[in-house]
Amino acid sequence: GKTSMAVANALGANVQNVFLALAVPWTIQSVFITHGPFPLVVDNLLPALLECVITLIPVVLIYICCGFSMPWWSGLIFLSTYLLYVVIAVGQQVSHCGTWPFWCH
Repeated sequence: GKTSMAVANALGANVQNVFLALAVPWTIQSVFITHGPFPLVVDNLLPALLECVITLIPVVLIYICCGFSMPWWSGLIFLSTYLLYVVIAVGQQVSHCGTWPFWCH
């Protein structure tokens, strides 16, 4: 069918959601609460970066290996990858450890 339209729709929607989810709270904080710049503590980004890369790898590999199209079975792989991501994210929140299930300080 319309694979390219579906991929473009999904990517466009996700990019828009990220921009809105980041821009609106930061704008409210800067304009209405702190009335200017505010410190943002950023540490231990490696686990989050690895999660993003690990969830993107199946998409890129399937797309390239299947002639730049998405076969029907790819949905099962994407769903499994997403469920793994949810399990890891919930585990990190419950254990208060950003590197769960691998190691914790």
